[in-house]
Amino acid sequence: MATREKKKVIKGVTTEMAQDASAAYAKAHVSLQSIEAKMNEEINKIKEKYQDKITEQEEKKDEQFVILEVYAIEQKDNWGKAKSIDMLHSRIGFRTGTPKLKLDKGFNWTSVTSLLDEHYPFYIRMVKEPNKEQLIADREIEGFDKICKKAHISVVQDETFFVEPKVEELATA
Repeated sequence: MATREKKKVIKGVTTEMAQDASAAYAKAHVSLQSIEAKMNEEINKIKEKYQDKITEQEEKKDEQFVILEVYAIEQKDNWGKAKSIDMLHSRIGFRTGTPKLKLDKGFNWTSVTSLLDEHYPFYIRMVKEPNKEQLIADREIEGFDKICKKAHISVVQDETFFVEPKVEELATA
């Protein structure tokens, strides 16, 4: 079982220590990029080596899939209620998909919604939800703080720390 390592508590960092950490971080970042580039290069060489064989086998599979599909369509009536059959080296069959709604030609969801609302309103959802985008956009208007207080909300912006190594400067050094 893996043991947890306690995180060191670091305090009192001087500017010099921060500069040293910045240099070490940037060097590690560049080194990591270099290692990953070499690794990806080797991976690509291996992929290239086998690509022809992979393509050949994928094409064979696709051809055989079409043959099996045609066979299944032609023989489906002989299967009775079964949705699949076992063959010597595989199992073939049909999977029933999840039910979904399909629109008739010439109709869109807006027209269908209108028709359902008029004739079968119990099939219509009424969704009420806060307009978060508008609340954020209005955060600077006068009296917005009263709205926030009454609605028990606040507009916040998180800050996250980042380090961007100056890769170009390290490459020339």
